[in-house]
Amino acid sequence: MLLTQKTLVEGCRMLASCCARQLDLEHGHPDADGRRAATRRAALLIPIVKAFLTDVGQEVASLGVQVYGGHGFIREWGMEQLMRDSRITQIYEGTNGIQALDLVRRKLLGDQGGELLALQGELAVASEALQGRAALAPLAEPVLQRLEEWRQLTGQVLEACARDPQEIGATSVDFLQYSAYVLLAALWLQAAARAQEALDGGSGEGDFYRAKLRSADFYLRRILPRASMHREALLGGADCLMALPEEHFSF
Repeated sequence: MLLTQKTLVEGCRMLASCCARQLDLEHGHPDADGRRAATRRAALLIPIVKAFLTDVGQEVASLGVQVYGGHGFIREWGMEQLMRDSRITQIYEGTNGIQALDLVRRKLLGDQGGELLALQGELAVASEALQGRAALAPLAEPVLQRLEEWRQLTGQVLEACARDPQEIGATSVDFLQYSAYVLLAALWLQAAARAQEALDGGSGEGDFYRAKLRSADFYLRRILPRASMHREALLGGADCLMALPEEHFSF
């Protein structure tokens, strides 16, 4: 539970920082083309950040209650308050389902996946550059596999939504979640690279950087597999969602 909390929270901080950087560049880049590029990238990332980070916040708050056992449910520790407070964040500024629809309908379909495919390409190039480093190759390989799978899945979602508009809603939440888990994987790989560089350079904070490497390994082996569940659900199609008549919900 503790490693799940640690790796999700730190991964989400990295993702939030990436998005914040694009917002800074949107206003502060000296070149107009650079500002426009940052605007596009921020627009793509914002629904993922809003939805995934708040979902993770609720999950890790719930785990915080669980860590304490029965004591986590009583007021003295304050965990139950954090869990209640985190729940509303999934509703603020449009529920997370609305954020997922924004990602697929406006951002993905809006440019036929152009910006997302560009991001996937950039992450793949950065990850491929680490394959040749012996200490990082075992981490780089699963990330590259997922990035390629994400690219293919993006094409499948575009095709499905063009074929049946119901697929927009049916795929949106799972596609957002899948995208977020893979994004965090790519970011954890980069964090591991920086940590390895620091260790190779004889950093006096060896324990800190070794913790980053072990956290990256945990995320890739124990958290990233969640993406497969969302992929399988997404590919299940919209027809099963729409097959049950409204009046049958009373049974």
